[in-house]
Amino acid sequence: MKSRSVPSARRLELAVAVPASYLSTEHGLMLKTIKTGILARILAVFRATRLIVYVDRNDAEKHAKLMEEIIGYMLTAPYLKKKLYPYKPELRYVGILPPLQLPTHGVGGPHVGEIREALVVRDLGGLVVLDAGLGKYVKCAKPHWLKRSKRVLVRIESLNPPKLHILREDEAGIYTGFSITVVRGLREALETASGLLRVATSRFGEVLTADKAVRDAREAASRGGIALFFGAPDKGLFEIANSEGLEPEAVFDRIYNTIPNQGTRTVRVEEALAATLAIYNMFLEQ
Repeated sequence: MKSRSVPSARRLELAVAVPASYLSTEHGLMLKTIKTGILARILAVFRATRLIVYVDRNDAEKHAKLMEEIIGYMLTAPYLKKKLYPYKPELRYVGILPPLQLPTHGVGGPHVGEIREALVVRDLGGLVVLDAGLGKYVKCAKPHWLKRSKRVLVRIESLNPPKLHILREDEAGIYTGFSITVVRGLREALETASGLLRVATSRFGEVLTADKAVRDAREAASRGGIALFFGAPDKGLFEIANSEGLEPEAVFDRIYNTIPNQGTRTVRVEEALAATLAIYNMFLEQ
């Protein structure tokens, strides 16, 4: 049985869309790495299920690739990082980032009943050899549905001797982090979130109140989840939409100002993200 302190998986989608130019205000790899780490931490704290990075301008594609690389590294269990991420120049400063400490990262473990990430080191047909950060490789029965996946979730059945059981992600029942998808432009980001309640954040929107958040949470439950959209450091969501020939009122279900009466001239993407998620997190189906 999992501990009550282990955060459960969300039953509904909680997607967040940010522009690749999110990193454009920072100069140098170190600052870009830190800024990406802040974004990843906020998403993990509020149990986001998906990050959509949309390339909002031609020179931002490199930023999208950098974000994808750094966040992929952060989402990996610490004991698997060296095996899965050999040295790359773009990961030079990841050591300064705070760990995500996801439930599957072996935090506070190992202990019987714990669910953690493991790497398939060798496939022996009916068996696989796994590295689950237990100090030694462990042989485990290979489920029929496991094909060519290299990373799996396992439950620790025993520590002495070590025994593991491979789980489907939907069997785990705990928060395992978020996926990341890179798309071309806001239009494609909207298509990626098709079917979900699509909410835009903008200083031109109406103020998001608790009553509205409750209403949105109910609608999101009937639509499979919610997708929150954010603008760029130098260009708001309205400007980005207009540049792609999109009418914000037509493509978004809601448009909200989630930080009314701000005390600063501008609000940074990560600040708007934290404020918006903090409000919705109280009302979204857990």
